[in-house]
Amino acid sequence: MRPLAKNDPRQIGPFRVIGLLGGGGMGRVYLGRAADGRTVAVKTARSELADDQGFRTRFAREVAAARRVGGPFVAPVVDAAPQDDTPWMATDYVPGVSLAAAVHDCGPLPEQTVRLLTAGLLHALAAVHAHGLVHRDLKPSNILLTAGGPRVIDFGIAHSAADTALTATGTALGTPGFMAPEQLVMTGPEITGAADVFALGGVIVFAATGGGPYGSAEPQILMYRTVHEEPRLDELPDYLRELAGDCLAKEPARRPALPALMARVGAPGPYGDWLPEPIAAQLDGLSARLGDPRARDTFAPRPQAEPPAGIAFDRLPTRTAVDGPAPSAPTRPPHQPGRPASSGPSRRRVLAALSAAGVVAGGGALAWTLRPDGAGGGSPGTSTGGKPGSSRKPSAQLPAEIRGKGVVTIGSDLTYPPMEFVRDGRPVGLDVDLANALGRELGVRCTFKNATFDTLLPGLHEGRFDLIMSAMTDTKDRHEGNAGGSETGGGVDLIDYFRSGVAIVVRKGNPQGIEKPADLSGKTVAVQRGTLAHDFLGELNRQVPAKLRIRPFDSSADVYDDVAERRSSACLDDYPVAVHTAATRSHGGALELGGGQLQPLPLGIAVAKADTALRDAVRAALDRLIASGEYRRILKRWHVEGGAVERAVVNGGR
Repeated sequence: MRPLAKNDPRQIGPFRVIGLLGGGGMGRVYLGRAADGRTVAVKTARSELADDQGFRTRFAREVAAARRVGGPFVAPVVDAAPQDDTPWMATDYVPGVSLAAAVHDCGPLPEQTVRLLTAGLLHALAAVHAHGLVHRDLKPSNILLTAGGPRVIDFGIAHSAADTALTATGTALGTPGFMAPEQLVMTGPEITGAADVFALGGVIVFAATGGGPYGSAEPQILMYRTVHEEPRLDELPDYLRELAGDCLAKEPARRPALPALMARVGAPGPYGDWLPEPIAAQLDGLSARLGDPRARDTFAPRPQAEPPAGIAFDRLPTRTAVDGPAPSAPTRPPHQPGRPASSGPSRRRVLAALSAAGVVAGGGALAWTLRPDGAGGGSPGTSTGGKPGSSRKPSAQLPAEIRGKGVVTIGSDLTYPPMEFVRDGRPVGLDVDLANALGRELGVRCTFKNATFDTLLPGLHEGRFDLIMSAMTDTKDRHEGNAGGSETGGGVDLIDYFRSGVAIVVRKGNPQGIEKPADLSGKTVAVQRGTLAHDFLGELNRQVPAKLRIRPFDSSADVYDDVAERRSSACLDDYPVAVHTAATRSHGGALELGGGQLQPLPLGIAVAKADTALRDAVRAALDRLIASGEYRRILKRWHVEGGAVERAVVNGGR
C-alpha cells in the first residue's frame, strides 16, 4: 500500500480514494471508501489503454464476468463504469493476505489448512464455471486468505468460448507454472474449465511446499516443463500428492471434474480458526484497524489476543486513510532521467508481511512511549514517576508545554525498515534510535504514535503530534502546506537528518561491474511490480543502447532473492532498504550495492511552522549528536552510514 501521489485521483465514481494498492501493465488498483464506510478495491485502466476500443471491450467483458459470479469465495463487484473516460470497476474489499505473500513470509501451510483452502477454491471455481466462464489465471497472487476463508480475485482474462475472438491469435494468457498445457500449445484442445483444475493443482503444490509444480525458472522454461515434464510432487503428503497429481494431468479429459473433487476434499469450512497463528494475527489486526464499520461482521469471530505491553489503543483519526507489504508492498519515486522530483508523498510504502493484495493498517491506532534505554514500553504520554526519560532537566529551548509534560509525541507510520517499523511488538529502526538520542539530549521522553503516512501532516496540524519522523522527503510543497493534497495549516519546517536516493543492488563482488544506471543496459533486472522503481526502469529502457530484461515480482523479498540466486544481474530499490537488506537478509553476504546512491534527497523531521522553539531545539540537539559521533554510530547500527548529513539543515530540500 502506498499513499496517493499528486496525479492520483481523489474520487472515482462514488468512492473516495484513500490509498494505492498496486498496479501493473493494465492499470492501477486503489483502495476506496463508499459513503456508508464500505471499503472497496477500485481497478482502473491506464489512460493510453482507455483510448483503445479493443481494450474497452475486454474491460467490459471482465466487468460482466465478475458481475455474473457470486458466492462467499469470490470478491463481488460493487459498482463499475467501463464506459467512463477512465474505465473502472470496484469490488468488495476485505482484510486479506495473498497466498503468495503468506507462504513466502510464513512458510508452507499445514495439510489441514491446504484442504480448507482447496475446498473453498473448488466452490469458487464452481461459481465461475456455472456461468460458462473459465478463470484462466488462478495462481497464488490471485487468491486472498481471509479470516472467513479464501477468496478468488481478478477476472481480467476470464472468458467463455463465445469470447475467444477477443483474444489475440497466438497469445498465451495466464501465468507460466500454473497454466495448463492446452493454454500453451496453439494446436491444443479447446480451453475449458479443466484448465482451472490444472491451475488448482499447482496452487495446492505451492501452498503445501512453497514452490510451484515445475520449480522456479524463466517463463519459457516453465512453459516447456509444463508441456513435456511431470510435476514435482515429492514433498507433498500422500493425500495432497494424489489430489494435486490428478489435477495436473496433461490431458484435460483425465483431470477430475469439480463435483468429484468436492466429494474428495469435503465441505468448505469451518473457517473460524483455519489459518496458522502468524497469518491469523495479521488478519485480526488488519480487520480491527481497517476502519470499515462492517469489518467486524464480515469474518468469523476469533479470540482477540491481548495487546503487547506498552501499546495503547487510541480512537481512529477523523480522516482515516489506509497505507502500508508486503510483505511486501510499496517505493519512493526514484528520479527519472530528465524529470523533476515529485513533490507529493515520496517514500516506500511496503509492509514486509503483506503483499499488494492485502489490506494494511488504518491510521492512528497504536502508541508507544520509549524508555530511556531505547526500548519500547510504558503507556503513551507517561513515564515512570512522571519524570522525563533522562537525568537532564528538559531543555530551556523547548516550548513550556513540552517542558511541563516531559514528553515529545512523534507521528510515524512505522512501516519502513530500516528507518522505522514494529518488531516484537515495539517500534525499532534508525528513526526510533535517533528519537531516543534526541530525547536524551533534550531531557524528555519520546512517544511514537502510529498513523498512516498520508494522515501524518494533517495530524500534526490538528495537534495529535509534536513532530513527525517517518522518512519524509523535504520538499517545497510540504514547507508551504500543500503536499499531496494534504491540508497542513501553515506548512512545516523540515530538519534534514538523512539523505536517501535510489541504489542498485548486485551480487557480492559486483562481477558485472554495475555501478550506474547506464551499466544496466542489456542486463536482466529484478524489480517489485507496480512500483515507481518499475516505472523508472521502463523510462531507463527507452534511453539505454540495449534493452533491459525486466523481471517484475509481487514481493520485494523475491526481488532480492532473484539477484542472490543469479537469475537477475541487479535490482533497484530505495537506498536504506537496499543497503539494510543486503547486510541483514538470510542471504547476507551474497549481495552488495553497485556504486553509491543515485540522486539522493534529504529526509526531514517535520515541525509545524509556528513551532519555531521546538524546531530550533531539535535542530540544535541533532547538531550536538552529529558533533559527538553518536549520530554516525546510530546510522552504522542500521548499515546506512552512506545517508549521513554533515549538519542539521532546516528546509534544505526543494
